[in-house]
Amino acid sequence: MNRKTPPCFSTGDPGSFAKNTMKKRKILIIEQVAGADQCPQDRRDALLALKEEILGGTVFDPFDVNLRNCGLLEDKETETWKKTIACYIGRSWFDIPFYFAEAYLYLRILIAFGYFEQGSSTFGKDPFEKFKKHELLSRGGGLDTAKMVEGTLTALDESEDKWRTLILNCLWGNRIDLSMFHLVDRSREKLFTDQEQNLLIDHSERLRELLERAARIDVILDNVGSELVCDLLLAWHLLSSSKASEVHLHAKKHPIYVSDAMQKDVQTTVREIADADDEALSRIGKELMELQEKGRFVVHLHYFWNSALHYDELPGEIHEELLESNLVILKGDVNYRRLLQDRRWDSWERLEDLTPYFPSSFATLRTMKSEIAVDIQRERAQRLSQIDPEWRVNGERGIIQVVERNLKKFIIRD
Repeated sequence: MNRKTPPCFSTGDPGSFAKNTMKKRKILIIEQVAGADQCPQDRRDALLALKEEILGGTVFDPFDVNLRNCGLLEDKETETWKKTIACYIGRSWFDIPFYFAEAYLYLRILIAFGYFEQGSSTFGKDPFEKFKKHELLSRGGGLDTAKMVEGTLTALDESEDKWRTLILNCLWGNRIDLSMFHLVDRSREKLFTDQEQNLLIDHSERLRELLERAARIDVILDNVGSELVCDLLLAWHLLSSSKASEVHLHAKKHPIYVSDAMQKDVQTTVREIADADDEALSRIGKELMELQEKGRFVVHLHYFWNSALHYDELPGEIHEELLESNLVILKGDVNYRRLLQDRRWDSWERLEDLTPYFPSSFATLRTMKSEIAVDIQRERAQRLSQIDPEWRVNGERGIIQVVERNLKKFIIRD
């Protein structure tokens, strides 16, 4: 590309969203984990020590100190982390790229919690499980959302209306992000409101056309709860009402970003849907279980999704996997950031131009909760900033964007 590559968003930028996130919001997340009933006293002490380290310490390689002989980490995973961390050793937590800081923080939270420590009472346990369960089962949470969406779909006569409802719900479900706890209550109140007027980019019609034609669709998941149930309802609809023969979900290998979906979270959510007292919803959950047994509904995990790497650094095995896909749907803000290396691109740059490396056609469904944005004309960005100075980060607006690649022909299932 004949353009100057801009710098990454940094935790060192004075007064920035990145710096404020690390200094305030991430500190509160650590305190929440430390204060949970499932956290033993020694782990609580380690987490509170991590909080103090963030505020005044520097980056170091925890694999040299804390993570010897851990059965939960693959050799390649460890090697990838060590190589990435080596670039920032000795630097302040407030002088590093924002995305690296977040990914490294969640690795360190897992270490402090004892997630990787064999023999520990917290070995392999999700420190965010309590928050995930509450988001799924509480009033207004994921299961209630599933019942509401299923009822809406049943009431719609036109196929196109159902597709648009499914797509919009998959987008706006991303408003519920437990790592952005300061937005959760407000977002839940308006979860599926203001859907049309707050779309900054709307390729939903083209996305519908692609979804109806694709034989294999891959979804890079983001959050559990309301967002995940919307993703699952879309997957069910794809496998029962379109040409799709396979839907592949890609989940996190380890807990991260509080509410990001792991393989176990997908299975738990499907079971809860299947056990719902709503007959129609229960049928959907049971059908998803049957589709999974038949190999048409598949959940993958990989260490890449937890790493500090960006999408231009996709491991070969994921690159090859996504090459098999007719369409990849990337959910949420972090996946969008990783597409663009979390850099300060001008808003009028084009996503298609900045992602030539991506192996297949893809769509981004993103509720805006960070500063990065492209395909927004300069004048429009300026107007938005005048109307709402926080438009990039407050979760009010969304993007449905398709980038098509002519790398793989669509294969239609008979």
